[in-house]
Amino acid sequence: MTKTAPSSPDEDIIALDPKDSIAEGGERWVFLHPDYPQVLIKVLKPRKTEMFDRWWTFGHLSQRFLPASRYRSTAKQYDEYRRLVMENIFDPDFELPVAHLYGFVKTSLGYGSLTEHITDGSGGTALNLQQRIEAGTFTEADRKGLNRFVERLYDISICAADMGPANFVYGHRGSGRPGSNGAPQWVLVDGFGDRYAITARTYSRRIRLRGMDSRFRKGKKVRGLRWCSDARQFEFEDGYRLIT
Repeated sequence: MTKTAPSSPDEDIIALDPKDSIAEGGERWVFLHPDYPQVLIKVLKPRKTEMFDRWWTFGHLSQRFLPASRYRSTAKQYDEYRRLVMENIFDPDFELPVAHLYGFVKTSLGYGSLTEHITDGSGGTALNLQQRIEAGTFTEADRKGLNRFVERLYDISICAADMGPANFVYGHRGSGRPGSNGAPQWVLVDGFGDRYAITARTYSRRIRLRGMDSRFRKGKKVRGLRWCSDARQFEFEDGYRLIT
């Protein structure tokens, strides 16, 4: 990934190639920023109505009549990020539990969203909860730490959209450089923001808490870990092999 010549006197376009992405979902590619290792670039994949075999499919109809739905989740994440910052603006000790958002940048694939890169001890991308469970490297101490983080999310009553295990990442924040003195911590890297048309969650703590209960209960399951709704915490399933 390299920068092309400036398209204007004050702005460069970052050249990106899909084959260089470090992660890929149904809607977006994720890239390392070529100049700042602590930053990721998330770019929407191009999608046109001609890409669908039938005009009556949901994908075709939504792309034709509701194109804004594709970037709604990003817009709502910024709304929730702003709410969390503004509600704690006078608290210098407040630590955002979600990945920092840094705005947008021009790339050869269109505008990309800049977000915080959570790293492992060597500066690489940290594993998410699902990856750690599947690798068998998730310990009882990790479970307790994760539940303390979940309790904090409830304390600040975050707007939850997807509390699946892929959105919880444990690693280093800050510079992202090897040897960073920052202690590793859990961070919610995606799945936050009020995506409903009627944004009641934004204004009601009670509705946000109910939404969190629903999102955790309906979140993607991963073998070895289950959500206990009554206690609002994760528990190990019987038979999970603990690493000591």
